[in-house]
Amino acid sequence: MRQEGEDGYALVAAVASIAVFATMALVVLDATRMGLEDAGAEQAQMQAVAAADAGIALALSRVLDVDDPQRWPADGAVHALRFGEADLRIAVRDERGKVPLGLLDEPQATKLLEQAGLGGEQLLIARDSLLDWIDDDELKRPFGAEEPYYRAAGLRPPGGLLSSIGELALVRGIDPVTVARIRPYVTTFTVRSGFDAHYADPRALAVMDAGGEDGPAAIERARELGGQRTALAFANTPSLVDRPVSIEVLATLPGGGRAARTLVVEFTGNPGQPYLVRAYE
Repeated sequence: MRQEGEDGYALVAAVASIAVFATMALVVLDATRMGLEDAGAEQAQMQAVAAADAGIALALSRVLDVDDPQRWPADGAVHALRFGEADLRIAVRDERGKVPLGLLDEPQATKLLEQAGLGGEQLLIARDSLLDWIDDDELKRPFGAEEPYYRAAGLRPPGGLLSSIGELALVRGIDPVTVARIRPYVTTFTVRSGFDAHYADPRALAVMDAGGEDGPAAIERARELGGQRTALAFANTPSLVDRPVSIEVLATLPGGGRAARTLVVEFTGNPGQPYLVRAYE
């Protein structure tokens, strides 16, 4: 289970200061450039990280600015911006538009792993083992695995919530490559709030909707994200209160520096404490 309350409150001030520190970091790095090629590459990477952190802070301010008619909704649209010499690509996503890993049933788990490229017996092993991992009993499914299978490795199925997406790589039949393929559209933050198709990733809709990838909901959402139709009007944007939202930033520099950052926050609706940090990586 994730720590609530205190951890989130403690991290808020740090995240709110990211823009200031990132800007200072860029100035310092620019003033201390070295002639060595390796040092230059390392510096470019550090600059990219600082720029990505600044992008996180900028996006957070855009999402929180309720008085701005151009406030960014959590619709998954990509915003292209510049910060110093860095190109930023920023997306704000409602985590409820992703596949809730802790709430999967058998058909949904099957679709998810099929999309990741699994099939045949490998699919059956991964699916049953995943469902065994997240359920709260010790009954092994036909192709699954419970505590005795993991005992030698010192592991024990949590019997409930996943602590992170990366935890999937511990599950029998699921390797890091499979995890990487589904990571962009799955979440561990919505066990309480569930799935919402309003701003869902098309791949998540394909898992959660009976129509699959060829269903009208998934096709329509893909067209919306592709700019083939106007996105939902700002006035119809749902409230973000009690919704976990992820801010994803990719920063690239001409010198080859590249960095990605992801912040997951839950908005409270309290002006004095507008959000809690759930993850920052």
